[in-house]
Amino acid sequence: MTRTPTRFRLRRTACLGALLWACATIAAADARTDARTDGAIALANLDGLIEQAAGEPGAVDLLLLRGQFLADHDVLDRVAALTEPDDRGPASLLRRAHARAAAHRFYEAGLDLDAAQRAGASPDAVAAQRASLQIALGHAQDTLPALRAQAARRPGFGSHCALALAEAAVGHVEAADALYDAALRELDTTSPFPAAAVWFARGLMWSEQAGDPGRGAAMYAEALRQVPSYVPANLHLAELEARRGDNADAVAHLERVVAISRDPESLALLGSLHRRAGDAALGAREIDQARARFEELLQRHPLAFADHAAEFYLDAGADPERALYWARINLLARETRRAYTLAIRAAQAAGRIEEARDLEARRDAGFDARAA
Repeated sequence: MTRTPTRFRLRRTACLGALLWACATIAAADARTDARTDGAIALANLDGLIEQAAGEPGAVDLLLLRGQFLADHDVLDRVAALTEPDDRGPASLLRRAHARAAAHRFYEAGLDLDAAQRAGASPDAVAAQRASLQIALGHAQDTLPALRAQAARRPGFGSHCALALAEAAVGHVEAADALYDAALRELDTTSPFPAAAVWFARGLMWSEQAGDPGRGAAMYAEALRQVPSYVPANLHLAELEARRGDNADAVAHLERVVAISRDPESLALLGSLHRRAGDAALGAREIDQARARFEELLQRHPLAFADHAAEFYLDAGADPERALYWARINLLARETRRAYTLAIRAAQAAGRIEEARDLEARRDAGFDARAA
């Protein structure tokens, strides 16, 4: 079996909450039983809606959705420009909290939710965003009672996805999968985005938490059937293909990605595979491009890319000290099991054995082995 670079075995899940929340909004706004729209057409329609809403508050969710599906990380700048100056009421504060959470500015997002609550925002709207924030910060256990009650009181796509994300985060994989399955059955929309997002979330959970890459790969493939240009699904499927030695299929998925996106993770894995195949010059160029893109993004949105950068520098970027620097920053931002594991690997690679042991003890004392 061919071994894929270890960097690509760890994934952040903080953005899943924002993605599923946005998809729930789409599903609620587009409830109808017509045939589902083709993924390519849906993406073109999304760009049209973004253009129509240019400069308007409604563009925020659309931009973030584009960012999630196409790994268009530059939308974070556009979203910040729309939301950072705007704190003129509860709706604006909720919108800014959502945008800041998407950039992993979790502390500031929490302050915005507090301010929105004081300003009279809907308690349900505040609670929904706060639950997503708590899950991203590694406190999913605290959200379960309220999310379970909400799902029982108002069963539907949104409530079941929110609860599934929390159940998965604490290691309840089977319960989460059943909830995702229920959400798909309840889905009634022409948009392919909600279904694709759920299939991706399930693939991530099974392949990276539950240790079932075959099941995960099938779910990534289903996400791509819904939206063929879905960049994270292409990337994650390529990682699994590379791990089992299907390098040609992996390269095909990654080449599809780099044709439409400047995603540095995809460039780095593609470079690693080209280097493995004997094309050292091409692989080195692609890894250099990934490094430059990571550094560009870290300058503008350090918390959003700290974990990804640490993984890159642990492997293709070949800089353990820089990996440890960004892994520590990521852990300060959110003490999840995944963040601890990344910091442990970085400390070990940098020769900080005592630090690694201390981090491992703290992680194992605080988290279930299958927690996110």
